[in-house]
Amino acid sequence: MSEPKNENIEAFETFKEALHKSLTHLNDPLYQPPKIMWELLRVPNHHGVKAIQSAIIHALGALKPKPDVAPHAPSQRAYEILTSRYIKGLTQEDTGLQLGLTARHVRREQKRAINDLAQWLWAQSVYEKEVDPEEEDQNLSTWRSQVQQELAALQQGNRVEVTNIKSTLEGVLKVGKALTAKYNVLLNIQNVPSNLAGKIHPSVLRQIVLTAIEKLVAYMSLGNISLRAKQSGDSVTLTISGNPIREKTEQSLPDSALIREMLNEFDGELTIQHNRETLSYQIAIPSAIESISVLTIDDNTDLLNFYQRWTTNTPYQITQLTDGKLLFETIAEVNPDVIVLDVMLPETDGWELLTYLHEHPDTTNIPVIICSVIRREELALTLGASLCLPKPVRRRQFIEALDEICR
Repeated sequence: MSEPKNENIEAFETFKEALHKSLTHLNDPLYQPPKIMWELLRVPNHHGVKAIQSAIIHALGALKPKPDVAPHAPSQRAYEILTSRYIKGLTQEDTGLQLGLTARHVRREQKRAINDLAQWLWAQSVYEKEVDPEEEDQNLSTWRSQVQQELAALQQGNRVEVTNIKSTLEGVLKVGKALTAKYNVLLNIQNVPSNLAGKIHPSVLRQIVLTAIEKLVAYMSLGNISLRAKQSGDSVTLTISGNPIREKTEQSLPDSALIREMLNEFDGELTIQHNRETLSYQIAIPSAIESISVLTIDDNTDLLNFYQRWTTNTPYQITQLTDGKLLFETIAEVNPDVIVLDVMLPETDGWELLTYLHEHPDTTNIPVIICSVIRREELALTLGASLCLPKPVRRRQFIEALDEICR
């Protein structure tokens, strides 16, 4: 099976969404499918929704594996999930019980099966069929089984892997530059937070990004490929963009069955965007925000409570301390990544504490932010502070200071 040509990718994605919705309304006589469903399935509009539903059921029947296909083969599994969910009307949970799968596994396999059905229907339409180089001369089911076996070996014991995105991309950079240099293309990383993490195996993420880079350079001569990543709600979004892209209207879109297959195993998604001279792979994976421990020392409890509220829904986890005498005892307990220190403390001197922190071998590498009404930046930096934040301080300043230190 293959994806549509470059110029039709947006139409294909629209069709796939419409197909998914039509499947959920497969027994609804009042459902009105969008225009693209009538066009791709070549059904005259005046025939009514029943004709669309019949065409989808016929397509499902055409994809039914032959009797000699193994019961647990991917093609057999995909057919059983689609028929259970949309012909029999079972829930994901009931489908899982019937097939001996978890609901999460059913959800993942369902997404893949709908994509396969959409590709098959697309290939039967007026659009020309292409061959995905990654699947050329290979049996799709066999190839998928091999990929799934490799992924299963990486996830022994169903352990959830948490991958630091920035360090993984930095590792990719070393390998990827060897490839991009052949095409006189520069490879760089832009604006990736140091604490950004995703629920995916690091080896899998490296192969995904390298595959995207490899496909992009085939469409380039000179130019740049940039790697970016950001937090997007409960997901991490990676964008691998190449610019400028040569016009290759005769070639198929540089999609990747390998990337999609690997992302499916980790509940991720791939979106390909082509805008003038820029081609981008946008990869979404579940987020796993790494917490950053911040120890705040200030006798102003109201301000400490502000710190706590300001960092809600951020990676920063605040530990409050009002008594400087307990500083080293607390450090031993919480092992902070950052310390925010006031200078004017009731029973201890903040400058002395800063000096101790800088000179003590257990704390010399912990960055310290001086946050005080005493604005002595030169003295603070001389004594070992990493940054000075003058009071009164606002939320944005506080978060930006932590972000700067963590970068």
